Amino acid sequence: MTLNVYEQAILRLLKTARRPLTTSQVAEKLGISWETAKKYLEVLHQGQFVSMKHEGNRVYWKIK
Repeated sequence: MTLNVYEQAILRLLKTARRPLTTSQVAEKLGISWETAKKYLEVLHQGQFVSMKHEGNRVYWKIK
């Protein structure tokens, strides 16, 4: 699976993060829209690159 620029940036961010990040935090830190962040986080989740955890009304992402 070849990763695009957004997917690579998300993986780099999650790898250096000290804790799981929300979709909004990922979007804000990368300067992309929430929708774009969500789309690529879901693609990475399906590809088994990141894990997702629901907590209340938030979704937290971390690298596997």
